[in-house]
Amino acid sequence: MKKTLFCLAGTGIFLHFISVFSQEAAQAVDESALPGVGNESVFELLVKGGPVMIPIAICSLVAVTLFFERMIVLRKHNVVPPSFIASFKEAVGGGKPNLDKAFELCVKSESPISRIFGTGVEKWRKKRDSADIEKGVEDAASREISAMERSLRGFKIVAGISPLLGLLGTVYGMIRAFQTVALSADAIGKAAKLAAGIYEAMVTTAAGLTIAIPALLVYYFFARRVDGFADDIEAECNIFLDMHKEAGEK
Repeated sequence: MKKTLFCLAGTGIFLHFISVFSQEAAQAVDESALPGVGNESVFELLVKGGPVMIPIAICSLVAVTLFFERMIVLRKHNVVPPSFIASFKEAVGGGKPNLDKAFELCVKSESPISRIFGTGVEKWRKKRDSADIEKGVEDAASREISAMERSLRGFKIVAGISPLLGLLGTVYGMIRAFQTVALSADAIGKAAKLAAGIYEAMVTTAAGLTIAIPALLVYYFFARRVDGFADDIEAECNIFLDMHKEAGEK
């Protein structure tokens, strides 16, 4: 619950700063070069994009919220907590492994690496052979890494849908623009109306791309982080399996 509230608060702050920055940028535009544009606020400009701007705005909110949520969750002390690793090795290592204590540590930690180790310890307590324990640990590690990778799909969905929504809004806007020009009796003003209609129609395309590009970059950023955690998990699992073999040899 606390993480969700933090994500929503961070999202609101982020969107506020983006709005302020964009308004200042819009006011800095040379009014002589773009007549009528410099006086428009970002909100007024986005409203001209039409109803398609609503799902685009939702995509933006989802992407920003997911970013803050993943920033909180995908941290080392949440995935491979050093304190848990140290306590677990202390319980399992030594002359006689304390499997009950090790399993209790796994339950309390509630992290991906603890769930993986918990699977191995549970099989260890049942006196399964090394091959069975190794397979259980590998399967658990695969599930946890896949879960982290699946949690990033939202970024790819936003990155894929936003440009399409922007293009759809542009098509609708162009249809309205040409319809307005076709119904206009003022031959002289047709070119101006068409230009204004196209200008408004392009707002959705710009908005869609503005959301899609950062979303895709953030996806690759977190994907790289997950790859790093996968390497850490593999290394810790190998240490765990080695400790099991050493305990069996004594």
